[in-house]
Amino acid sequence: MQKSGNSEIFFSQDAYGAPLVEINSGGKTIFVISDLHLAAGINKSSNYEGTENFFADQSFVRFIDHLEKKDPAGKALLVINGDFIDFLRICNFPDADQDFSDWEEMLQIVGITKSQKELRDSIVKKEKTFGLRTNDYKSVWKLHVCISGHKDLFERLALWVHNGNELIITKGNHDLEWYWRPVQNYLQYFLAKLLSQKLQLPIVTTLSVIISLTTFADHSIIIDKKIYIEHGHCYENSTAVQGAVLSDNQQELNLPFASFFNRYLVNKIELVYPFIDNVRPRENILLVLFRERFPLALKMIFYYVPFTILLIPKKMWWPVFKYAITFFLIIILPIAITGYAIYKSLPHESHPQDTSWILQQILNIGQNLGFLLLSYLFGRIMTLVKLNPPASFVSYAENIFNKNNALQVVTFGHTHNPEQKNNSGKWYLNTGTWMPIFEASSADVRIDKTYTFLHFDYDSAGELIIHPLQRWNDDALRDDELALIEKS
Repeated sequence: MQKSGNSEIFFSQDAYGAPLVEINSGGKTIFVISDLHLAAGINKSSNYEGTENFFADQSFVRFIDHLEKKDPAGKALLVINGDFIDFLRICNFPDADQDFSDWEEMLQIVGITKSQKELRDSIVKKEKTFGLRTNDYKSVWKLHVCISGHKDLFERLALWVHNGNELIITKGNHDLEWYWRPVQNYLQYFLAKLLSQKLQLPIVTTLSVIISLTTFADHSIIIDKKIYIEHGHCYENSTAVQGAVLSDNQQELNLPFASFFNRYLVNKIELVYPFIDNVRPRENILLVLFRERFPLALKMIFYYVPFTILLIPKKMWWPVFKYAITFFLIIILPIAITGYAIYKSLPHESHPQDTSWILQQILNIGQNLGFLLLSYLFGRIMTLVKLNPPASFVSYAENIFNKNNALQVVTFGHTHNPEQKNNSGKWYLNTGTWMPIFEASSADVRIDKTYTFLHFDYDSAGELIIHPLQRWNDDALRDDELALIEKS
């Protein structure tokens, strides 16, 4: 039991929930979304920072309004399947005296006692550059920053729950910090606080509703023994947590390899050139930087990447080495060889009237550029041999179906690629993302591939109705079926 003012607030302090959570919907309508990637939101200057990827707060509010209109009786169930909050992209840290006073107070609410001096002393220089680490009390601060920057969205979620609907949150690789019970508790408290202020109700009343209708799942959930929901990051080596949940000091989370690259590399680049991590296909990221921000591309290769590698924990040196040697072979080495070859081919004396000399220089340049072409081709080969993340989780869905024949649906997120496959009544679905995606080279137009969601309900006989992938059309204020192209 924690106290806030004159109100007594009850929070659970036990460990994180079971890896697999079974849910009985009771025949409720079910909606599933994923990969919102909310970061710090609107700052004090009413701007978004470069690391923010979610700009659809008002669209999301209208979307939730629409969901409730679809089922006027209420009692629906909304699952946010991983990467709801992008803790990795929240770089803000407390600075002013009021910040530390607020931080101390919010920690007291969720059962953590730390003085303002302790909080000040806990922030090291590196955190002021890259954002706070993953301690429970620092994760609470990051969640507070996110909620404050996306207040309308969280207020609407609070109303969703207040109206009798359920909210389920599963963990993704960008919001591993849901592991901490105080972080979960703070979300519940703040939702209750927003409700209390909006509806003029005691916070104890609103909090009891929020706690009773919100669920956190550590890994995956099964609804009505028919729908399996998992984020999917565990199927990618660079985003799967290797080993124990906590690091050796037992005070911070054991982050996967890709999290360090997001924290120390991608964030720094996106502060200068936003959305670079949203470019698809991913192997074109460096090409885009070379074309659009050549000095930044060089800085990434020769400063940011080596610096990031130095910050990786020792236990992750092998995966770092594997990726670093690949990067060296397909990028650094060809560029170095090409530069050296061009330098060696330069004549000590010019012969402007010698036609054979001019032809020789043209051939030399062509030969040297060939090294860069080989680098590009080699990079594509590396993609084919699975050094890039999987584009689809179809094969993993098939394995899950084979282990549980009663399932009718397996759905993932994570890839940001919406998908649907129906094999003899067994549906594999991927919910895509609510982030903007920029296609550098593709056969898809991605403007209609965001704001995606799943919709399930039951007929009068209690049979599950599986609707095709939907997209919230915010211009027309309706949901449309998502247009996907079948590809071999």
